[in-house]
Amino acid sequence: MSKKNVSESTENNVTETKKAPKFTVEKLGAHALELFGVSQSTYAGATHNLDGEYTVEEMKDHIDKWLKKEVK
Repeated sequence: MSKKNVSESTENNVTETKKAPKFTVEKLGAHALELFGVSQSTYAGATHNLDGEYTVEEMKDHIDKWLKKEVK
């Protein structure tokens, strides 16, 4: 095993152990426009009945999926 492979695997382990911080739905909603580019009302609709804590990336994915849902 070369040194390059060892350092690459070490970098991967460091990345995996450093997890993104999680925030409450309310805390993320307070910054909806800056974080997700959506209004407060859009954020409220997308997160209706959600609770718990999410990373910014998880919430962004959730909002994007909600925005792409077909209206029935």
